[in-house]
Amino acid sequence: MAAGLLLLGACGGDDDSGGSGETVTATDGKVTIETPDTKFNVKTINATPGDLEITLVEKSNLEHTLVVEDADGQKVGGKLAVSSSGDTDTGTYPLEAGEYVFFCDIPGHRGQGMEGTIVVK
Repeated sequence: MAAGLLLLGACGGDDDSGGSGETVTATDGKVTIETPDTKFNVKTINATPGDLEITLVEKSNLEHTLVVEDADGQKVGGKLAVSSSGDTDTGTYPLEAGEYVFFCDIPGHRGQGMEGTIVVK
């Protein structure tokens, strides 16, 4: 039984490195999102009202974008784009209190999980 629990614990640690997504809080109005394969390493961003600076960092060799939309489906700020490992793109998004969605608009990527939420309060 103890060996089974140890194995389960070891498997849980590996899941974090797969970019399954985590919750992060913007620091000084800034956040970095990485794109390992067809995932974002961040699922939820907590931020305060005002400008949020997002840096997108490509960790694979796939083309990715980042688009932010408000609750009405209206785009906020510009689209970020990266295409090869090590590429970065940074944009500033003026956000009021509420929830926003961010996603990759490359066909098929959003459906594979490249989507997250920005919670502004």
